[in-house]
Amino acid sequence: MLNCETSFIEQGTHEVRVRVIAGSKKGIELRGGHGPFFRPTQQLVKGSIFDTIGFEVEGASILDLFAGSGAVGIEALSRGASRAVFVAQDHRSLKALRTNLERCRFGRETADVRIGDAVRYVERAAAAGERFDIVFADPPYAAKTAAQRVVDAAGTAAGPLCRVLVIEHGSPVFAAEGGALELFKARRFGQTTISYFRYRKEADGGEGKDRPLPGDV
Repeated sequence: MLNCETSFIEQGTHEVRVRVIAGSKKGIELRGGHGPFFRPTQQLVKGSIFDTIGFEVEGASILDLFAGSGAVGIEALSRGASRAVFVAQDHRSLKALRTNLERCRFGRETADVRIGDAVRYVERAAAAGERFDIVFADPPYAAKTAAQRVVDAAGTAAGPLCRVLVIEHGSPVFAAEGGALELFKARRFGQTTISYFRYRKEADGGEGKDRPLPGDV
C-alpha cells in the first residue's frame, strides 16, 4: 500500500484538504470544496485505486467524472498521464478544481475543465465514440442512479469508451449480463465500494491485446 497522507477537515468551514500522493506533484496540498455534502475520495481509497491501475496511468488519457476538486485526475497527471478531462458542475468544486490545477501548474493543454452534468457528458461521449484510457467516476451517493448510468453508458458505447472504468459508489452497480463490460475487481472501504470494469476481449476488437489489463494473469 502506498504511503497515503491523512486528509483533514478544517472545523467550521468543512473544507477538506488532501495531498498528491506520488509523482511529479507529490506532497502538494489540494483544496477541497465546502459544505457537508462535499465528499472527496479519501486518501486511503485514492491510494488503493492507483495501486490497482498504476501501471496503466503513464501516458494515459483520463476522464474524471464528478471531478469535485480534481484530486483523482490530478493524481493521475502527477503520475504521468498525458491529459485529463475534468467534468464538474458545482461552482464551489469548480473554484477548488481550478485553484488546484493552477497550484500544480497544469495548463489547458494538459487539463481540460468541462462544466456540466457528468452523466449527460459521458452518455454523449459514449454515443459519439470518444475514447479515453481510464475513466473515473465518483458521483454523489444521493444521486442513486448516477453510477449505474455511467456503467450503462460505457456498456452501450458506439465503441470501447476506455480501457478501464473505475466507479466509486455507495449503492450496488452492475454490468449487463453478457454485455460489453465485465467487472474484474471490487474493493470495499466502509460504505464506499470501488468497482473496476473493463471491456470483454470480443467487445474491444482486440485493441491493446499486447498490453495486459489490471487483473490479467
